[in-house]
Amino acid sequence: MTETHWSRWLLWIQWALLTAIVLAGLALRFGLLHYSVAFKVFTYAGAAALVIALVSLLIFVWGVRSRSAETRSNALWAVVLGLLPVAIPLITVGKDNFAVPRIHDITTDTRNPPQYRAVLELRKPGDNSATYAGEQVAELQRESDVYADIYPLHVNLPVERTTELAAEVAEELGWKIISYEPGAGHLEAVDRTLLLGFTDDIVVRVRPDSDRGSRVDVRSSSRVGVSDLGANGKRIREFLEELHLHAISAANNAAAGSSKSGSRNPPG
Repeated sequence: MTETHWSRWLLWIQWALLTAIVLAGLALRFGLLHYSVAFKVFTYAGAAALVIALVSLLIFVWGVRSRSAETRSNALWAVVLGLLPVAIPLITVGKDNFAVPRIHDITTDTRNPPQYRAVLELRKPGDNSATYAGEQVAELQRESDVYADIYPLHVNLPVERTTELAAEVAEELGWKIISYEPGAGHLEAVDRTLLLGFTDDIVVRVRPDSDRGSRVDVRSSSRVGVSDLGANGKRIREFLEELHLHAISAANNAAAGSSKSGSRNPPG
């Protein structure tokens, strides 16, 4: 019977830590584990994996000098596995989003943000407040370059038609619409993040702007966590970009030959 080489333990430890991270992620995704507990598992297991990776790197160097092929192989794979808890978030979230301000409530109108109504009944005790935190959060958003492109959308369509298009875009993006009032220019929806399944709330407000046009404001907020890692800003950008294209198409269909049916301009 072949004796297991001692360096194999490096791999076993790394696989155990990665399994703990994956199981915690799945439990969080399906609502079986509170996010605070899951994040402790991510933090401690990820830190332990990095420590084992550093130790494995030293063992790899020793294996090169001692000409031990099995030691080198096991240590190298242990290094690779230990870097996964860092590499995967960097790839999926993006390194720039780790530097965003520690806020989780983003809006195109920081002075008079759209207000939640229908989604309030869906929130649970312990969730972040649905009340906008005011100037403290607004200033952090306005002073951050990463949110410099978060501003209202102006389109040359009536409020009701614009709200109808907003609902179409929301459905295309996979949002679950909770409240839809096209005549009042109000729409509320929820969306879940892809990997961990966090639920975020969205409210769209459409108001008259000029004779026939409309101004669209959006607010997206995370129910849990301090920082959203850029998720809410990304959601607002995608929504406004798609709505802008839909508005152009609708305006062109309503008035053939019009070449300037919508524009996005920062508020004055």
